[in-house]
Amino acid sequence: MSGGRSEAIMSAPRAAAADRNPKCNHDGLIAFAVFGLVVMAAWTLVIKYLAPILYVVSERAAGRSPGPAPVMWDFWWVAHLALAWLLWRRHAWARAAGMAIAAAEIAVVTVKFIAYMRRPDLSFWRLLWFTNKVYVLAFFVVLLIVFLRRKGWPAPAADPGPAPGALSAGARS
Repeated sequence: MSGGRSEAIMSAPRAAAADRNPKCNHDGLIAFAVFGLVVMAAWTLVIKYLAPILYVVSERAAGRSPGPAPVMWDFWWVAHLALAWLLWRRHAWARAAGMAIAAAEIAVVTVKFIAYMRRPDLSFWRLLWFTNKVYVLAFFVVLLIVFLRRKGWPAPAADPGPAPGALSAGARS
């Protein structure tokens, strides 16, 4: 069946979203990028801070002396969350920040991989670090490719104007 009714049914959710926000841009890549960045930040915080601290706490609770917590100091998660926020808001700086962060992460992780491959360490903590870096590298390579292939992506958000019910210069009270 081809024609109006089936197409109207299929596009009803998008049409409803457009009715609520006529300037709504249905770009799934932004949702994908934001989700990937939030997952990356959460994963980084868990494997580099939470897991090592919980390991030391559990070892001490068991009566063993594990030494200092093997925390891996890293503050890239702040940049990842900031980029996620810029992309989600379609901020004017989202593209420039995204390209800069992606290029920097690719360079940093590549140098770290070269150093790691010269002297691989297969300990539990270094393997956690390694899997995180594989994800970071893959994600930012794909994100940089998207930035380079889609000129002007993400499009900055249009000014939403005054909020509903807000008084403007010509409003009557």
